Amino acid sequence: MAPKSLALELYANADELVDHHFMNQMREQDATPVPTDPSKPRFTLVVGPSPFSMPRGWEFFLTSPYEGASYISTVLHNAGYPVKIIDVRYDLDPLKTAYDQIIGQTDVLGVCTFEDNFPFCRELMAKVREAEPNMPIIAGGSLATSVPHVFMKDTAADIVVVSEGEITILELMESYTAGKWSRDLPNIRGICYRTPEGEAKRTRARGQMMDLDALPRMRLDLWPQYHSPMGLQPQIISSYSRGCKMDCSFCYRTTPQVRAKSQEKMDKDMDWLKSQYGIDFCFFVDLTFSSHRGQTIEMCDVIKDYDIRWTCLTRCADMDVPRVNAMRDSGCDIILYGVESLGTDVLREARKGSSENLTVRAMRTTFDAGVRFGSLLIVGLPNESEESLGHMVEFAETYNHVTRVKYLSAMPGTTIYKNALASGQIRSEIDHLNWLSVEQALHEDEFLNVSGLSEKVCRDAYKRIYDAYQPGPVMEFRHYPEHFQYFHPNPDDAQERSTSYAGEGWRAEFSSGAGPLAPGSDRFTLDKCADPEIAAAGSSLMDCGAKKMEPLVTVGDA
Repeated sequence: MAPKSLALELYANADELVDHHFMNQMREQDATPVPTDPSKPRFTLVVGPSPFSMPRGWEFFLTSPYEGASYISTVLHNAGYPVKIIDVRYDLDPLKTAYDQIIGQTDVLGVCTFEDNFPFCRELMAKVREAEPNMPIIAGGSLATSVPHVFMKDTAADIVVVSEGEITILELMESYTAGKWSRDLPNIRGICYRTPEGEAKRTRARGQMMDLDALPRMRLDLWPQYHSPMGLQPQIISSYSRGCKMDCSFCYRTTPQVRAKSQEKMDKDMDWLKSQYGIDFCFFVDLTFSSHRGQTIEMCDVIKDYDIRWTCLTRCADMDVPRVNAMRDSGCDIILYGVESLGTDVLREARKGSSENLTVRAMRTTFDAGVRFGSLLIVGLPNESEESLGHMVEFAETYNHVTRVKYLSAMPGTTIYKNALASGQIRSEIDHLNWLSVEQALHEDEFLNVSGLSEKVCRDAYKRIYDAYQPGPVMEFRHYPEHFQYFHPNPDDAQERSTSYAGEGWRAEFSSGAGPLAPGSDRFTLDKCADPEIAAAGSSLMDCGAKKMEPLVTVGDA
């Protein structure tokens, strides 16, 4: 039986009559949307900031529409609700900008949560609650799913949606519109909610949809970028599947069970994205795009008809010549592999189901097919030694194929997180969630040192790997927000295949770009959020971005 290290409710199936009712509703309203009804409650969905920086050529990832918010807003729009998305991912003062677009302008607030935006979510909800005490606030997304108890205890959220949200949000809003929440909430599955007395309650799990073909075509015109002077950028973040067959110790999955769209549904979605929005590049964020050979080839047969370039995430063990050839022929630009480490003991502890031999084999297979190989690496996994880390650095510098390196993050809900809580490396859940909001994915980041290696060894390795990056897939990205920040110019062009792809000096101006840290982020550094010995092990040698911030008004007073 497959391992189940995540919360057991995530492994349930949304297969009851009410689930099929709303899946059928989604299908029908995708074909014929209900006209927007101004008498229905106005719904606003907020997408908050992330501190993440992205390497040169990947900046689109920070600004593109993505599936979670797109699907939630689309199913509500198709059901006739007035819907607005507020996107403050790269705003100079995201709290104020979001607040100003909410108060007096919506009836129900939805908040998208990520592992690195907890302070923003908590403070926005608190300010909205103070200004409009009766406005329902619904939190959903990966962070709310991983720690719903934190949101119910320490935020002003009225409801937390656990796991997938499309069915649940339709049921919630139908009940709210009818004025029946007090009766219905105890029976709406997959949520935490507050009773009229303020007591937090949890309902039965809803689980994952059995049929992803019920999902609608995404209405990207609901995003504010669509209506901006630059228009919608032609890159999209999408998928054909949800879930992952693996159980890595460091990875959180809101949908751990594997579900996939049919070829027919994939074709319908691709046609919509291409014809309606002119999409020319797609980042498929399926956790393991090529898990099943036949299915991979079927999806590539669909994609190749739409003349787009694309990239995806997958495992080294799930690549062979038929798959990589199909991916190349359908426009795949670069395949991102979860290499993480080359150390045998590291990979075993992380439950990766991989090895250095599998990594080398996948790399050669990918290169031989004429597709770029992108390594995703982690510095500081348990059992990493100075020798194994040094070997990974040499591997990165030899091939210059890295697309991302990060210090290990203890992501809420994962085995790494649970172990760190139990051992006292995490002082409290709130402290840790606050601290995650300042991780920029730069080598000067603070980090939670669970490997036992010295801070200097980890930082030196990170910097060398960071300098071994290859170009991203979108080198002519033209939708930079005016206040994007840029990091670490690097005159080293790396190998000839990098300059052939991106030109000379491709990272001479900057190696990474990102939105600014939210005002007040300096409150959440390790010296304020961890015990002194934990902070010293991962933040002594250099100052992270939050420590370098100018004195600012705190977020709560902005």
